[in-house]
Amino acid sequence: MERHILRCINTIDEFNKEEYEAKNLGVEIQDFTEPNLTDEEILDRVNRYKKILKDFKQIKALHGPFLDLKPSSPDKDIRRISYMKYLRTMEIAIELDIDYVIFHSQINPYLREPNLKKLNNLQARDFWHSLVEEARDFRGTIVIENIFEETPDMLKELVDTIGLSNVKVNFDIGHARLGTATLEKWIRELKDHLVYIHLHSNDGVFDLHQFPTDIEILALNNLLNKYGVNPVIALEYKSDDITRELELLTKHVKK
Repeated sequence: MERHILRCINTIDEFNKEEYEAKNLGVEIQDFTEPNLTDEEILDRVNRYKKILKDFKQIKALHGPFLDLKPSSPDKDIRRISYMKYLRTMEIAIELDIDYVIFHSQINPYLREPNLKKLNNLQARDFWHSLVEEARDFRGTIVIENIFEETPDMLKELVDTIGLSNVKVNFDIGHARLGTATLEKWIRELKDHLVYIHLHSNDGVFDLHQFPTDIEILALNNLLNKYGVNPVIALEYKSDDITRELELLTKHVKK
């Protein structure tokens, strides 16, 4: 079983196509998360990426915007702005032939009243169904990422409620480390939806995007093998020795 590894980049200047291809390394593009890009700046970036990604055979991912956006907001203007920005991201993804698009869950973990949770999920379901229908030319997968959730339960409920075959989960390990559930609980509960991982680490207090230790990588590999899941893994941290880390991430994959 082959494990697919991606590297996250903040700007196009960080992307070395020849190196990525030589290492069988995919790319996650993150510079479209900037909330104040003009239309001209977006067009320029799309054109530059389109040129450099031509004939690139590895997996391509695109991180969508997230600041102050909420698909399930009770405020129709917030929903409208969120939809506009999400749809623009999907249009970029279609233009660049992207395989995975990442959006934050925007879940409020303190919203525990059952009726309000249900209403939020139903509003989110309507939002995502409309978005997927309008961006029907997108052939990849949308993945929803945990942010402030302390356990996997609310994210699982959200994705179950959305109920679309091309809307899955991006499990952000660094964000999960700031919560209360174990790594095993996250993977066990999300395994049916888990197709993508953001790998990074921290001190358990701040979202530092540090490199994971060898022990953390081994623990992750063991759990993925245990639960029979093989998600794409995007390295969301700076690395000084990418070759060594690729070896660590791939050598213990269950065949």
